[in-house]
Amino acid sequence: MKSGWRGSVTQDPQETIQLGEDLATFIEEGDVFAFVGDLASGKTTFIKGILKGLNYNSSVTSPTFTLVNEYDAKYSVIHIDCYREDNLERWIKLGMNDYMDDRNVVIIEWANKMESLLPVNTIEIQFSHKSITSREIILLT
Repeated sequence: MKSGWRGSVTQDPQETIQLGEDLATFIEEGDVFAFVGDLASGKTTFIKGILKGLNYNSSVTSPTFTLVNEYDAKYSVIHIDCYREDNLERWIKLGMNDYMDDRNVVIIEWANKMESLLPVNTIEIQFSHKSITSREIILLT
């Protein structure tokens, strides 16, 4: 990821999408993102913005039940959701390591559940509730 993006506080879902679009300008092929935060803290909404910023114009949904969604955008984007599955062996059998290469952008929701499988250069973004509608979305260093 190119340097310069730090995150922000958003006041509503549209601002969260816009912040995701802003992050998209910093993304490079091979980036792996670990998204960590409480339920309903804006992770999937933010990903919608990232994909919009990467010229993806179709529907974006959370892979909570399918575990993995693949999107053909400016880059190949792999969207993984670990909320329902924290068995590391299952992730390995699903080919988790195959996704993390220099051609894909990998975005993992609830990444703390598979921390030991993440590459050392993983980019961590923290999501937290500030109020009923506002979210703090920040890059952790």
